[in-house]
Amino acid sequence: MRLDRKFLGGGIALVVVAGAIVVMVLLQPQPENTVTPDVVVQENNTSSVVVSDVVPTAEIVETVKEFPELPQLAFVTGSVEEACGLNEFPPYWNEDTDTQFSLSSVIEDNEACKTALEIHVGSINPYLWGESIGSMSNDLLAFAFVKLENPLTFGRIFADPVGDLERVKEALSRPECLLQTGESNRELRESCHADALMNYALLNRFCYDGGSYTSNGVFNREITLYWEKDNPTPEQDRAMWKQRMEARWVRDKCEALDPVLELTKQQPELFEQIKSFGDPEEDREWRLFELSQRHLIELAARLGDDAAGLTIGGYNHGEEGYKYGRFADLLDPSSWEYITLKHQLDASRFEHALNLLTYFGARRPDPRDEIEFDWEAIVQHICTRVYVVPPEFRERVRKEEGVRAAEAKTTSCQEFIHTLRQRDIKFRPLLQTLDKFEQVALELDVYE
Repeated sequence: MRLDRKFLGGGIALVVVAGAIVVMVLLQPQPENTVTPDVVVQENNTSSVVVSDVVPTAEIVETVKEFPELPQLAFVTGSVEEACGLNEFPPYWNEDTDTQFSLSSVIEDNEACKTALEIHVGSINPYLWGESIGSMSNDLLAFAFVKLENPLTFGRIFADPVGDLERVKEALSRPECLLQTGESNRELRESCHADALMNYALLNRFCYDGGSYTSNGVFNREITLYWEKDNPTPEQDRAMWKQRMEARWVRDKCEALDPVLELTKQQPELFEQIKSFGDPEEDREWRLFELSQRHLIELAARLGDDAAGLTIGGYNHGEEGYKYGRFADLLDPSSWEYITLKHQLDASRFEHALNLLTYFGARRPDPRDEIEFDWEAIVQHICTRVYVVPPEFRERVRKEEGVRAAEAKTTSCQEFIHTLRQRDIKFRPLLQTLDKFEQVALELDVYE
């Protein structure tokens, strides 16, 4: 198992001579945070990891096999894959990869690659990093389904970290920003810097107290690994490299931060103030640094930051900003489960979901209350979702719904839309929702 090697950069530069690739391993300790545990030698009778970024010809010790070639893939111009030259990367699981290939050099020596990474990772919502719509849990789907004027992205939280810290301090020094428990006032969104509260909380979550990368690089994100024994396709192989490059981008951003930004160790007075926001009885099971982030995010939601208002359970971090923002009714479990369609889909549930989308997408007296959905994400989720009955619910499902216990079913949007049209619906807003849903399903080729 080589999970650790996946996220730790390092290696030996690739030397190309006369059409054949010959690479030599240099015995030299590697800098901290770029260790590759699978490459081990003996040095002074002690096991240690040694790799290098260059290959001085005077210290050549062995000849390594050339990389197997993978088929060339077609990449979009300007994408990370194209700009960083992923077609030239060695196979991800090649046994000699980390002794011959320097990911650091690929990124640092290629301005187009750095720019493409900045654009790509900077646009990712931290809550959705590494997720696909089909596998997202309910607490993440809100970020995928609802469009925001000021969406949460890595670019947003890394844009002005020091300024965000100062704005957080200013907000928490003003009595009007310290709302009473359960109170909300979105009129204070700008004056109390609600977005800075959210940014600073996420910055600390990803960069400190373990951060977004630990020794195995998987903390705070989902990853997809295609194991060597399963013979990954070229597309899957390149996808694993791309994940590794994304992790490096975040790591580099975190390492470049001013140390003063760390809340728990560098801002003791601010930390103590934030800890006091919650109920000690409710908070006693949480680690203190997670607790502080949760309180900041929920305060941001109560002060009107919409991104904070989309948090539901906080992807195992506990925050529930949806209870305090304008999405409270939408994300209430009794409604939200019909839109996320965790149950076996049928015509009745499909109709219920469309009714809710119609209601919550309607115009409001106050435009700030209006909700804009990402219809492509919603339609793709509903029309392509495969539902498998979890083992713990099989008996109940068998009794209540008459479906076979372990049956997987792919929904057919065409079937459900046809069923609804036969009901001769008169309510015009619902018909408009149905028309829009059908149009998007056809455009995405997920109708049948």
